Parts: sequence; structure tokens; C-alpha cells
Amino acid sequence: MRPMNTVRLRLRPVVPADHPTVLRILKEATAEQAASQGLIDDVVQFGREDLILKDAMLVCADDEPIGILSVDKRPGDWRLRALKIEAGYRRKGFGTLLLLAILDEAQAARVSVSVILEHGNAAIRLFQRQGFEILTKTATEVLLKRRVSPKK
Repeated sequence: MRPMNTVRLRLRPVVPADHPTVLRILKEATAEQAASQGLIDDVVQFGREDLILKDAMLVCADDEPIGILSVDKRPGDWRLRALKIEAGYRRKGFGTLLLLAILDEAQAARVSVSVILEHGNAAIRLFQRQGFEILTKTATEVLLKRRVSPKK
């Protein structure tokens, strides 16, 4: 793999031929989260409705699929439904670049962005570094939100 500064990052819609790749990425991310919460014996099954994320985009480094991005663009508040990067590509800045692009677009559209993550998810720090605040916590999840900045 080349250094990130020479990789062409692009998004494209998920098509049926991508389903095995999407499933692999989702299972990997979910299995890691389950292990971190002591749920390693729980088997995660993805049904067809989980596999086909509405409006999901495949994240590609050059032409290699490395992740999934899905944003539910509701009026006034966009909900980030999936930002998953394959383990071998994490901690290289891809997630941050994608998040910054979403935040730039949201700022231009004058909408807030929210995300729900599981407790203990390492991505919580990524979101907090980008101005997200924890709004609500449940026994298993955290709701984070970045409000739209005032007009300058």
C-alpha cells in the first residue's frame, strides 16, 4: 500500500456486486466491537436489510474498497449511519478525511451532524476531536452531535 498522500480516495454507490465486500467490512467492524465489550461468543448475523445500506457509498483507496459511508441527510440534522474503514487502513487518516468532508458539506447546508456509537468505540475520540459533543448516553450507546457553526 502506498502512503496516504499518494492514494486517490473516492466514493461510489454500493451496487449488488459489492455486497460481499460490504458484508466483510461490516462483520469485521462489528466483531471487533463485540470483542471489546466481552461479547465475543455472540454471533452477529447480518440480514439482507443490514447488508444493503440505503444510499451507502463504498470508500475506495485508488480502486480498492476499504470502507463504507452512509449518511441519512434529514432536514436540519444529518445522521451518520456508517463510517467503517477496514482494519488494515485505519489510523491512516481516511476516516478523518471522510468525516471532514461530511462536516464541510453539512456546514455549507447549515445542518448539524449526529452519530450513535457503542460505549468504548475508539471512534468516539475522533468525533470529539472534530467538535462533536456527547448529548445522551444509554447503557450501551452514546449520541454525539456537532451543531452547525454560526454564520461568519
